[in-house]
Amino acid sequence: MTGMTPGPSIDGVGKTPSRIALGMSGCGSDRQDEWHRLLDMFAEAGGTLIDTARGYGTSEDTLGSWLAASGRRDDIIIQTKCGLSPECILPDENFPEMVREELATSLRVLGTDYIDVYMLHRDNQQKPVGEILEPLNEALDDGAVHAIAASNWEYRRLDEANEHADKHGLRSFAVVSNNISLARPAGAFYQGLVSTDRKEGEAWHRATGVPLIPWSSQARGFFVGRYTREMWGDPPPELDGFGRQMLRLYGSDENYARLDRAEKLGRGRGGYTAVEVALAWLLHRDLPIIPIVGPKAPDEMASCIKALSLALTDEDVLSLDLRD
Repeated sequence: MTGMTPGPSIDGVGKTPSRIALGMSGCGSDRQDEWHRLLDMFAEAGGTLIDTARGYGTSEDTLGSWLAASGRRDDIIIQTKCGLSPECILPDENFPEMVREELATSLRVLGTDYIDVYMLHRDNQQKPVGEILEPLNEALDDGAVHAIAASNWEYRRLDEANEHADKHGLRSFAVVSNNISLARPAGAFYQGLVSTDRKEGEAWHRATGVPLIPWSSQARGFFVGRYTREMWGDPPPELDGFGRQMLRLYGSDENYARLDRAEKLGRGRGGYTAVEVALAWLLHRDLPIIPIVGPKAPDEMASCIKALSLALTDEDVLSLDLRD
């Protein structure tokens, strides 16, 4: 499988990002061989951007072992994250030391001498942006990092970061990773998570040209149909906490209408599933975007790749979001 079209460019990264990114959250060392096969599938399809984090257990270890075995380091854009404290914000103390320590660990575990995109997992709005940008710029100056990025940052804070960088001759964030998907959650799934607003947030990306690399781009499996209308009205007693949270945040008449329309459109276009339609919807948004997908099995990876072939019209994009 080859020929994945390129995504928007990332300032400072001298490689071409793929149209989708492979997310490695939930990757365990006990499934390393399976993950190596998934990484092979992704790369063979033309995938280049891989998302991991220090906070994702042994994810970096698995990616590092695959890079060593495959010899693909020069082709792959590694996006890894730091700075997730138990309070779900950037650490309040010793932030520069945290950056140095976590970056050194990531470099060692990944078996590389540079990170393509180094991302903050959260913000800490009590910290001035200058205290955050300056240690990251030291890593850029050292060459250990080629671009810096922010996940779960509000756009007013991103504006503050850009203004500070311009004023002090620093580099600001080349990538933002907030959530967006066809289904709209009623709130944050976990503490500190930030979603991109359909209007102001998307307009920010169009105006700045900074790519949005959204997590949970397929709404945590909502479009698979696992969480039905019937369950929303009467959750079964055996449903776990994650499932109850899914129903609480994604269960709505509007989201089930989006699911219905995605299923109908997919059937009419030759057999695409609703989750494939939901991914295609993101790819047809009018903004620089590289959705992170999270397949855990070969058939799920094949589904993500298949979604790239689905062409949507402007009318389709509006209709799927109930805006017709």
